[in-house]
Amino acid sequence: MLSFFKQIFIWWHRQTIGTFILTLFTGKFVGKDEFGNKYYSNSKGKRWVIYQNKVESSKIPSEWYLWIH
Repeated sequence: MLSFFKQIFIWWHRQTIGTFILTLFTGKFVGKDEFGNKYYSNSKGKRWVIYQNKVESSKIPSEWYLWIH
């Protein structure tokens, strides 16, 4: 129950509601890194990451950093 409230009200805890809906309807899973972060893209060329734990951009490996930028 606490995880549900964190996901709704706290943007730095993994993903927002908007990102969840975007991922659910248009996201195509691309891959996962050694930290457990999941990478998605859509048909319009947008790319995003859903972090395993708290949002920490320094936890993106260099090959995924290049892909996302």
